[in-house]
Amino acid sequence: MGYIKLKQKAFFHNLDYFSKVCGSKSKIAIALKDNAYGHGIEQIAFMASKYGIKHVFVRDLREATIASKFDFESILVLYDIPTQKQNNNIIISINSLSLLKKLPTNSICELKIDTGMNRNGLYLDEIQKACEIIKEKNLILKGIFTHFCCSDEENTITKEQEEIFQLAIIETKKYIEYKFRVHCANSTGVFKVDMNKYDIARIGIGIYGYLDTMQDKYLQPVLSLYAEQLAIKNIQKGEHIGYGSKSFIASRDMIVSNYNIGYGDGLFRANSNKQRKIANGLEILGRVSMDSFSVESNDKEVCVFDDVTHLAQIHNTIKYEILTNLKQSIKRVIIE
Repeated sequence: MGYIKLKQKAFFHNLDYFSKVCGSKSKIAIALKDNAYGHGIEQIAFMASKYGIKHVFVRDLREATIASKFDFESILVLYDIPTQKQNNNIIISINSLSLLKKLPTNSICELKIDTGMNRNGLYLDEIQKACEIIKEKNLILKGIFTHFCCSDEENTITKEQEEIFQLAIIETKKYIEYKFRVHCANSTGVFKVDMNKYDIARIGIGIYGYLDTMQDKYLQPVLSLYAEQLAIKNIQKGEHIGYGSKSFIASRDMIVSNYNIGYGDGLFRANSNKQRKIANGLEILGRVSMDSFSVESNDKEVCVFDDVTHLAQIHNTIKYEILTNLKQSIKRVIIE
């Protein structure tokens, strides 16, 4: 199997950038969810803690347990409800009244407000009932937050969502003493709101080096995928490579190596008529196999990609999907 390099310098560069945008690094909560967007939750948590990040968010309690190995003040769990009270730095996100009722007594929680994404969270008219349940169960309200659906687009929707969220803050203050934190911005949302109004911003894809906005040029991709040589072949003109007799036919004699990363590791398989290139510009020859791919090279190892932009375009998908598809079993190493 190949391996992944994580560039600490690039990661810190991106954190420096968002620290300036948000006002300070104390306002950054980073996404460790879904194995840190495929980068490796333990490796990213280690680097984030080293940088001085105090707040993170994860998908579930399993990821929260991993994040708990590091010195974070808060770990927000987005999509899981525990059966017993958790450590004081673990905060449970509440996406509905029914889930709030299941939360163990004395737990620490945050209310997610649905301001127009229509996916999960409480509506404005459910806040009073939520606060009643919080008091009945002796829960601690750590914060309220919302999520923007299209802050990477040029429209008025983000502003409309923020206005609804401000109403939610006012409504919550009617029933709960104002000691809770408030947050709404994601990686692109920080450019649309006044961060002086908010306690943290939840930064995801941005800290990993990507944005689908003009600010993308200020960021550096953190992850590079490498593959090691399995075999080297002298291919004669007219011979094919890999599965399918017509997937690739050599137009000349060539030296071709097979490398140990495939779709079983998360490297997308595509129709053979789509030109996919590795980082040095060499084209992948024929079909990606479950455990390997081939290129015209005799190098002992090659960089499959150090920027997922090309692959996302080839596969007509988003960068997130390319990154999160990388299997946890791939070895990840931190480099300076």
